[in-house]
Amino acid sequence: MTLKRFFENALRCTVPLLSMATLGPLGAGAALAADAQPRDFMPAPAGTHLGLLYYLHGSSDTFVDSNGDEVPGSGLDTNIGIARYVYFFDVGDMRADINVVQPFGGLSDMSIGGAPLASDDFSLGDTSIVATFWPLNDPENNRYFAVATYLTLPTGEYDPNVASLGSNRWAVTVQPAYYFNIAPKWSVDVVGDVTIYGDNDDGPGGITIEKDPNFTALSWLNYHASDATTVSFGVSTTWGGEETWGGVDRGDSQVTTLRLAWSQMLNPTTQLVTELSTDVDAENTFKRDFGALLRLAKFF
Repeated sequence: MTLKRFFENALRCTVPLLSMATLGPLGAGAALAADAQPRDFMPAPAGTHLGLLYYLHGSSDTFVDSNGDEVPGSGLDTNIGIARYVYFFDVGDMRADINVVQPFGGLSDMSIGGAPLASDDFSLGDTSIVATFWPLNDPENNRYFAVATYLTLPTGEYDPNVASLGSNRWAVTVQPAYYFNIAPKWSVDVVGDVTIYGDNDDGPGGITIEKDPNFTALSWLNYHASDATTVSFGVSTTWGGEETWGGVDRGDSQVTTLRLAWSQMLNPTTQLVTELSTDVDAENTFKRDFGALLRLAKFF
């Protein structure tokens, strides 16, 4: 294999992983599952079922290399859906849930340095199975502390030469979160996570791709305009996840994202969340100019 051919294949395989980082906390596999919208860690009563549908759009015309320099002629558009099911129950005196997350969608108009890259307009992503426990569940004082654990399976569609939502590796994410009031109409979410990855043993040319742990910190400041309406301002940052391609290190990635969300209860059992976001800093990845999320949740 020539050096040029190896580099082209490496770019095609790298793009799905890089492009997921540009979605802020919502990316491929484990990252998609582990995102959090405002007040997500307020548990529902035991016995409650919850169905959620997400739509995420992201657009970028900037790729930032590992030196922090923009690479001209680069771009990426993402259109991703997520189907999610959650069931709440009690383990002794502790609230818990179990949920399943299935992403799907496509990547398009992908290029780096003016070179178009092959992508899949529609593919299934990696399925995640999630268990959450609430050691602190204090509705009287509106305080909640939860720890969620995500197991992401390599079930998504994958081709080392075509960008898609599958990552061809196992991943485990641990995500603690704390929600509390700071004033009668104001509350805060503080969420962090670490993701540990297995190896992708089918990289370009059959090489093994190793990936270091990836970290995310997220905070939301929420204003409760009414019992039905919440407006939230958030900031998140993701870093780490350096990949090693056949023994060659390729550098860490980093993204910082500003987020604005509106949450509305349409009726007592239906919620709509709208979120807008933009990346204000990025390194070794695409820098997203515009992101949008719509989420419809139904309790039953």
